Amino acid sequence: MKGQTLQEWAGTSRIFALVFTDIVESTTLANQLGDEKWIDVLLKHFARARGLMEKKYDHHEIKIIGDSFMVVFRDVLDALDFALALQVNTGDDRIRIRAGIHLGSARIIGDDMFGIMVNYTKRVESTDNQHGIRVSDVVRNQIKDEGAQRHSGLRFDELKLTFKGFPDRQTIWNVSVPHNPFAPPRFFKFQHP
Repeated sequence: MKGQTLQEWAGTSRIFALVFTDIVESTTLANQLGDEKWIDVLLKHFARARGLMEKKYDHHEIKIIGDSFMVVFRDVLDALDFALALQVNTGDDRIRIRAGIHLGSARIIGDDMFGIMVNYTKRVESTDNQHGIRVSDVVRNQIKDEGAQRHSGLRFDELKLTFKGFPDRQTIWNVSVPHNPFAPPRFFKFQHP
């Protein structure tokens, strides 16, 4: 519901699916376009992301950080569906995104979210991720357990990465839509149920 605070949206829940998105090489693109055109492209991207969120998903947009979205969902399936749909159509053909999704507990203070889970989600999104969707191990397990038919064509490739500020190597998963290498290139046409 529009106008709700994060606390009102969350209710008593403290477990969330958090998504960070980021535009790949945004500074380079901004420098190529100049401020006027860059802002126009950026606003199209923001409008596309918000249009997706408002039409299909139980979410709360926490904030925009530069050209990155921080959005919380009630479950990992909606979080993944949003990231897949935004990756396919970012609002402008010149924009490519990367996204990270993690599931865990966080604290709500004011209209923002804080805690280790937030920091971890940002690492999932940004660590050695040139472009693509990455999910934490806990998210991958939840998606597997759900067994949603719409995700049956996705491929999850395991990665072992070291995250800044976290002592051990972490297992995360790169999400991709496999295709026939002999077929002409195509874009994944994501269909929400």
